Amino acid sequence: MLFKSIAALAAVGLVSAQTANYTHGAAHLKNAVGVEAFFTFDLTAEGMKVDYNATGLNTTYAILPQVGFEYHIHVDAVPASGDCMATGLHLDPLNVGTAKPCDPKNLTTCQVGDLSGKHGNILPTADGVIAPNSYTDSALVYAGPASGSILGRSVVIHNNGTRIACANLIVDGYVAPSASASGSSPSATGSNPPKSTSGAVKLVGSVALSGVIAVMMLAL
Repeated sequence: MLFKSIAALAAVGLVSAQTANYTHGAAHLKNAVGVEAFFTFDLTAEGMKVDYNATGLNTTYAILPQVGFEYHIHVDAVPASGDCMATGLHLDPLNVGTAKPCDPKNLTTCQVGDLSGKHGNILPTADGVIAPNSYTDSALVYAGPASGSILGRSVVIHNNGTRIACANLIVDGYVAPSASASGSSPSATGSNPPKSTSGAVKLVGSVALSGVIAVMMLAL
């Protein structure tokens, strides 16, 4: 009985460490032809507040200027090579798919990661400067089931479907499970050096140990 209680408390410690109160994330996208974009994701009572601005997205660069640039949250992180094709598909935990277009008035038709489908494409300008924009998206979350969380994801900008810039979504306080090296800032290619896991390990160990001690004291 004692060992079962210890195991249960240790599990609680692991869950607590994995569901910390994340509130702010950011992505800095940059490519070799002058595109640079900044996105921030701030958790509010109304939902996730998304802010962005960009440069280099001009009408000459856009394949379809009247349509603009699509952008999404993709499932996988950007690798060290900066290859945007390695970021996988759009974040779509409900398996909505892309067979039918996203209807902003009916979000059940939209993939969670289809930001431009829900809030509009980024329209190019003559000089490529995109003024600051913001909106709130109630479907974006840091906590909850891992399949629907934006932790460990990436942001990708498309030019008529072609991936032209990408970067990891860096969330304050979050450590990717497979990370091992230090550092957290996006590089010029849009990839991000992984963070150290030592802090997370210490937190899990501390919570689990405190649970063990508590159980042992009750058993005496």
